[in-house]
Amino acid sequence: MIEETHYDTVHNFLDFYQSFKQSNAKNLRRFFQKYVPPVNRRHHMCVSLGMEIISRISDVYPEIAELFYLVSCEEAVEDVPGYVEHCEEQQIEIAAFSLEKEHALVAMKINVAGRDGMLILDPGYHVARAVTVMQDHVYPHTGWFTQSDEPACKREYSYVFNEDSDSFIEWRERTMRAGKQKLETSLVYVERPYMTAIDVTVRRNLVYNFRSLLSRDGKGRVCAGIYFPIALNPADAHFTIFYDTANGQSVKSKQLFSILADATRIPASVMQHLECLAPQLRFELDDLMALLKLAADCMSDFDFVKQLLHINNDIGEMSADN
Repeated sequence: MIEETHYDTVHNFLDFYQSFKQSNAKNLRRFFQKYVPPVNRRHHMCVSLGMEIISRISDVYPEIAELFYLVSCEEAVEDVPGYVEHCEEQQIEIAAFSLEKEHALVAMKINVAGRDGMLILDPGYHVARAVTVMQDHVYPHTGWFTQSDEPACKREYSYVFNEDSDSFIEWRERTMRAGKQKLETSLVYVERPYMTAIDVTVRRNLVYNFRSLLSRDGKGRVCAGIYFPIALNPADAHFTIFYDTANGQSVKSKQLFSILADATRIPASVMQHLECLAPQLRFELDDLMALLKLAADCMSDFDFVKQLLHINNDIGEMSADN
């Protein structure tokens, strides 16, 4: 499934932008609060990828698929004990008003010879395996595994139950970049299904300041795609494309969105990159060009971008103490 689907936060973002412009609304915050995010089986982010994998399991083993459910995740939690205590004391429904819940994945409760554990599926972060999390850390507990190992960065993941509460699993991410190691912990709430994933996680992602459209291989390696930050100054707005050549080398090219203003004047070198990228994203070249042109129009809309970044900052400040 990971090989057949993309991780895509570009299309939903541009749908949001077009809906806002067509509404003739001026206040993006009010529009954002009432907007109903579309979810489909073509443009996936973490929530719909979780739904997709449960649907595909249902086609083969419906009785097993019924036991899987979406769960929510708070990424990069700085104070893990404090976060857990806050949720336990306040109860999750009340605490949720101060939580960001940027990510969603799939879980299933299991029991192995009287020992409790969980299965975790995370296609949104390109994890191409079912992760087993046992409370006692004993077989078949997965433990640390290498998620990606590229020349510039090695990334390893581990999932364990929080020592203070079985309602949470700690997703630990260890990255090694330029000889420096960084460790982050995210918290997955597994006690109950995540019922508001579309209204919270998908909606929150709409105003996030980074977009990506990524193709993955069967092992979860991100092998081709487009990504771009949301820049306040249109002159600084840029996008990066990357793909694999026929001989297996990885190519990366960073370009200003402004070069797309006139389709007849796009440099030949850029067109060559896009011609190589399109089939690896399973796009027709014209469709890829249209997508990038719409993204360029959005990035040049100063008022929209300014309002969007303000909303994103406010959400970040709201959840900063988690």
